[in-house]
Amino acid sequence: MALLSATADEEKADRKAMSCRCGRMPPSNLRELKAMIAKKQVVFPGERKRVMRAILDHPEIIAFGTATSIAAACGMSSATVVRLAGHLGFRKFRDFKNLFRDHLKETRALQQRMLRWRPRSR
Repeated sequence: MALLSATADEEKADRKAMSCRCGRMPPSNLRELKAMIAKKQVVFPGERKRVMRAILDHPEIIAFGTATSIAAACGMSSATVVRLAGHLGFRKFRDFKNLFRDHLKETRALQQRMLRWRPRSR
C-alpha cells in the first residue's frame, strides 16, 4: 500500500511541477482535455481557438508535427501554437505533443485488440 501511495504522490508532484505560471494543471489525457473544454474550464482566446479545433479534429498533426508544421496547417504562427500549450498548463510544447501521441498509441492498441478478438462459435 505504501508503494501505491508513494507512486500517487510522485505523480501529483510531477503534475504540479508541470503546471504553468497561469496556475492551471495540464490535462493528463485527451479525454480530460475535452472535458475541460466542455465544462468551459478553459477558454481559448483569439487564434488559439482555431488551432485547438484543428488539433482536436486531427490529433495526428500535433502528435507527429512540429510547432512550425502545425502552425502552417492551421494558418497561424508557431508562437500561437506554443502559447496554446502554455495556456493549457504545459511547461513544454513536447509535453503537449505527448498527450496526443499517447492518445493515438492507446487508440491504435485498442483497435489491434479489437481486431484480434473473435467471438467463440457454438
